[in-house]
Amino acid sequence: MLRIYFRAGFRSLLRRRSFSLINLIGLSLGFSAIMVMAIMIYQYVTANGQFQNKDRMYYVKLRNADGAEYMYTPYPFLYTILQTCPDVEAGTHLQAIVEPWLKAGDKEFQDKTWFVDTGFFRVFSFPLEYGDPATALRNKANIVLSHEMAAKLFGSGAGAIGKTLVRDDSVLMTVTGVLQSVASNTSARPEVLLPAEIINTNQEFMDMANWYNGFAENYLLLRRDADTAKINAQLNRIVKTNFDKNVSNCTAYLAPYSHFVRAESGNLFMVLIKALAGAIGFILLVMVANLINLNAATLLDRQKEMAVRKMMGSSRLHLMVQFLLENAMTIFAGLFLAFLLFRSLLLPMMNEILRDRFGTIALNIRHDYPLLGIFIIAGLFIVVLVGSFPALHFGSLRAIDAIKGQITGKRERNTTRNLFITLQFALATVFIGIAIIFNSQIRHMKGAALGFDQDNVLIANTDLAYHNPKAAEARYDVLLNDLRHNPAVLGFTNSNNIPTAYGNNFNIFVDPVTSREQSMRQASIDAGMLQTYRIKLLAGKNFSGITDSADRHTVIINHRAAMLMGWTNAVGRQLRPKGDKEVYTVAGVTEDFHYGDLSRDIDPVIFWPMGRQKLMPPYLSIRVAPGDGEEIGRLVAGTFKDIPTRRAFSFEYLNTRIDKQYALMEGILNATNYIALLTVFIAAMGLFGLIAAYTRRRVKEVGIRKVLGADVIDIVRLLSRSFLLLIGVALAVATPIAWLIMHNWLQDFAYRIDIKWWMLASAGLIALVIAAATVGYHALRAARANPVLSLRTE
Repeated sequence: MLRIYFRAGFRSLLRRRSFSLINLIGLSLGFSAIMVMAIMIYQYVTANGQFQNKDRMYYVKLRNADGAEYMYTPYPFLYTILQTCPDVEAGTHLQAIVEPWLKAGDKEFQDKTWFVDTGFFRVFSFPLEYGDPATALRNKANIVLSHEMAAKLFGSGAGAIGKTLVRDDSVLMTVTGVLQSVASNTSARPEVLLPAEIINTNQEFMDMANWYNGFAENYLLLRRDADTAKINAQLNRIVKTNFDKNVSNCTAYLAPYSHFVRAESGNLFMVLIKALAGAIGFILLVMVANLINLNAATLLDRQKEMAVRKMMGSSRLHLMVQFLLENAMTIFAGLFLAFLLFRSLLLPMMNEILRDRFGTIALNIRHDYPLLGIFIIAGLFIVVLVGSFPALHFGSLRAIDAIKGQITGKRERNTTRNLFITLQFALATVFIGIAIIFNSQIRHMKGAALGFDQDNVLIANTDLAYHNPKAAEARYDVLLNDLRHNPAVLGFTNSNNIPTAYGNNFNIFVDPVTSREQSMRQASIDAGMLQTYRIKLLAGKNFSGITDSADRHTVIINHRAAMLMGWTNAVGRQLRPKGDKEVYTVAGVTEDFHYGDLSRDIDPVIFWPMGRQKLMPPYLSIRVAPGDGEEIGRLVAGTFKDIPTRRAFSFEYLNTRIDKQYALMEGILNATNYIALLTVFIAAMGLFGLIAAYTRRRVKEVGIRKVLGADVIDIVRLLSRSFLLLIGVALAVATPIAWLIMHNWLQDFAYRIDIKWWMLASAGLIALVIAAATVGYHALRAARANPVLSLRTE
């Protein structure tokens, strides 16, 4: 019986080739786009979900009095927690502040290396491909590698066990474990694990690991019946008792590790997830509306066929099964083609855009089978939803009426058709509006004034791990002297921070007069920074930079810091770090400038004097005369070529770095443009098929009207009027929806555009032109047809 249904369904699809092809193309394009977005959301929702005790995993966060939150705490905090909180079963650091160099044969590297203690494998249940988690890091000379690192260095995991690496040119380390491959949506993805005992016995590190400096991440595994509120109270008692008084005004609390990605990934990531979820909903609605419309268009053509089936004994259930099966064949064929398109083309393109930010996204059926199940269930749901409409219609059809050619349920069908045409084009118009506004926001962010001159600035990375730092420093001083006397060099600066790469180094500062407190971002600069980047000094003076101690008790702040401190004239005012007795005088105030992308606001910033220019900072910025960038680049590259380093020297223009900030947003923009085109394409195809069926039904009427004297314009108006009226309704509905969606979305950006009327008007005009062209084509074709042939049509 089922074979008969399949055969009948296949013949029906072949008989209606144009409708079947329209459906198949729309479904494959729509489902492939949904697959791209769904796997990203799935990766987000299931992030860090592979750990055995994921519901009991937490990490510690601190919240300052001003609301700022961070996850870095003093190093001894973890060990005190383990000693005083009985509800904490295990805890560990992921310590990467010290980055050793490792060497295997002629391969030297400094990849993602963490110093971890014995609690690591209890908290993070990473399975080992080779080795025993209980003993793998028991000895200071042990080392554990990731599966990928082991294969890179020794060919395989098995080949790595027992092999020797050299740490920091002198210490031998033996490979005692190899991790299994870690899922791409895992936040903790180490390449190398070393015993924490190495740094715990290092005096220089332990001098820094006090109760003041916050650089340690703390991850905890709680007991099954643990009370998080009770533990939070215990954490805050530790803070009050042990933290240095300068930093003890914060609040500690536990955050679920399952929320780690959501909490720590930043604003742009959340913008992306919201956009993807909305896009999936839009595309599904357009696809379902398109399928229902095209099914509705075939009802009249198939009424006699269904009447004959009923007269031959087919029940309502048989008819429903037939229509469900036909739609299932189309929908799952579209799913299969979409999967091929996704795997072969879209997934590689997505990884090219997102790899630097989120790592490589891979589809692994063994781990990601729930996603496959979701697609199958979604396909079945669409089959039932779309196939039920014609099945229910024909189930109530009287065979004698169909044989006589009497149309039943005409008003209901027209209402349904009109509703879904309006829905399709409303959604398409919304997405066109979203794309236009999104494009405008990106152009605004990339073209906005940044508060400094970004043109003709070379950025050289000088953090190269020198084999002989003293010799490198001497050679670097020669280079700086050459730059000073080179007419093509208009300024240069050494710094730990540059626009696009400002560290999250904050401290609280106090006005000794008013006792007003303010958290400020800290950055160290030399006297060349303001000149090189052409950052305007609003008041006061720059650092002198003559010697390391010349500007020792002075600072420069930005305008935002001065405003938040309540100073109209900040020069000469004094600041001190909270809890510190030493006071610093404000020497100058700079104009506010954007050190990061424009999705976030400008923080108050305090600049510390770096003293004389030297090699230690990681960035050398050089402002060059227009056209001389390549020459200066070769000069600097030639100098570093002669200095033995572990890392390769590189430089790039500041403009390039700024553009890279928006690489993710550009990727989202391209995806949005694609989805907008896709929704319009699917809607237009649906309308195309619907108009074709509509004009075919009225071909005799058109012929009679032409014989009676109607001209081409009258016929076109007759056939297109009702459809264009529906498109007008769709535009009226879509415009406020698009405005509301994008108005709310833009609130995630600190610097945003105002939505102009022409943006939404342009979206409506584009949708109207596409719809008019689609309707007009068929209407004009019918109007020009020979009326004699039209009257002969059966």
